[in-house]
Amino acid sequence: MAIWQPTLTGPHGAQVGSSPTELLEACVAFHRTFFDVNPKGAATAPATWTLIGEHSDYAGGVVLAANANWRTAVAVNKNRDDVVNVCVVDVEGGVEKHSLSTADIAARAHAHMKSHDVLGRQTTPPQPEGGVAARLGGIAWTMIHKQMLSRDTKGLDITVLSTIPEGVGLGENSAMDVALALALYRENIEEAPTKARIAEICSQSAFMFSETSVLRARHTVALRGETGQISVVDYADGSVTQAPHPVSRSAGLSAFVVAAQTETDPSIYREIYARHAFIDEAARAFSVESLRLLPDASTRVVDWLQAVIEVTGREDLPSIEQAQRWLNLWENETQRAQRTANALRSRRLSEFSELLMESQDDLSDTFDFPPADLALARLCVERGATAARSTSARGVIALVDAHHAHNFAADLSEDGLLVVPLGHGDVAEQG
Repeated sequence: MAIWQPTLTGPHGAQVGSSPTELLEACVAFHRTFFDVNPKGAATAPATWTLIGEHSDYAGGVVLAANANWRTAVAVNKNRDDVVNVCVVDVEGGVEKHSLSTADIAARAHAHMKSHDVLGRQTTPPQPEGGVAARLGGIAWTMIHKQMLSRDTKGLDITVLSTIPEGVGLGENSAMDVALALALYRENIEEAPTKARIAEICSQSAFMFSETSVLRARHTVALRGETGQISVVDYADGSVTQAPHPVSRSAGLSAFVVAAQTETDPSIYREIYARHAFIDEAARAFSVESLRLLPDASTRVVDWLQAVIEVTGREDLPSIEQAQRWLNLWENETQRAQRTANALRSRRLSEFSELLMESQDDLSDTFDFPPADLALARLCVERGATAARSTSARGVIALVDAHHAHNFAADLSEDGLLVVPLGHGDVAEQG
C-alpha cells in the first residue's frame, strides 16, 4: 500500500486542495452536479482517533481522543420526495448512491425505541442493520424529534466528500454524522451546551440506525475538542477537559494509524453492541445512569447477572466469565485513562507510553482480536514505535519518536501496509 495522501479532484477534473475550505467548496460543487441545486447547508468535521479508553465509555468511563487533519465535508438540501438520497464521493472520484424512504427510517426508529415485555421489564432492541442512507436519515429524524430541525422536513439530498480512510479507526462515520448535523442546523453553535446537545443527538442516532459500532467520544471531540490538544471526556459527569498533545515539538512524538489490507470483521461490531446492551441493562437494573455511579459495581453486577440467569434462563446474556472480563477491563481502562491524562499533563512521557502498552495487553486478553491485529501492534513496536495499540477497526495507533517517524512510515508502507500520518485537526465547522 502506501502512506495515505489522497489526491482529490472536483466534478470537472480540477485538483482539490486539502484545506477544509477547499474540501467544502468541492463538496458543494459535487452537490450541484448530482442534484442540480445549490445546497442549503454545508459543513466539515474532522477524523478522530482514540488514545485510550474507548472500551469504557458506555459504562461511564474516561476516553482520551483527539481530532486529526483528515476531514469529511457534507452538503445538503431538503426535498419534497420523502426520500433520503445520498451521494458519497470517494478519494478516487468514484460515486456511491444510496436511497431510503423517510417512512422506512421512521419504522427503523420505532423498532429501536424503548419497549417493555409482558412483565413490564424494559427490553433491549436488536442491533440495527442500516447503511449510509439510514444513518444520515436517522440524524435528521433524531434532530426533528429533539426539536433541532423543523418537522416540515421531508426528504433530503446529501453529498459526502471525505479524505478520511475507511475502516482503520479514524471515525469516518462519526465525522459524517457531525458534518450533516451542522449542515442541517443553521443556527449558531458556538455555545458549549449547543455543541454538547448536537454530539448527544449524533450518538443517539448512530446507535439506533447504524450497524457499525458507536463511540460517543468521537462526536464530542469533533465538536468540543481543541486543536493541538488531547480531549479528556469523562462520562461520569459529561465533562470535557484538555491535556497536552503527545504529538508536539516538546513531546517529540509523531502519530500514525497502521492498517493491513483486510476488511473489518462484522462480528467485532456485534460484540461491541452486545457489550453495550448488557452494560445498559445492568445500569437500568440498579437505577443508575452509568455503572461508574454504582459503588462496588463489578461485584454487584456479576451477582445480579447470576441471579437473572438462574431465574429466567435467558440466553441473550453473556456468561459470568465473559461479563467479569468486560467489567474488569472497564474498571482498569478507566483508571488507566485517568492516569494517562495525568501523565500527559505532567509531561511524564515514559509513564504515558507504558500505560498505552498496558492497555494493549489488557485488550488482547479480554477481546478476541484477530491474530493479524495483534501481530501488527507487535510489528509497530519492533519497527520503533514507543507504543502501539489496537483499535476496534483493522488499524493500530502507533506513537513514534519524531526523529524516526519518516523511516518508520516508509518501512511499513514498503511492507504493503497503509500508513496514515495523524496531524492536528480543527473542530467541526459550518460552511
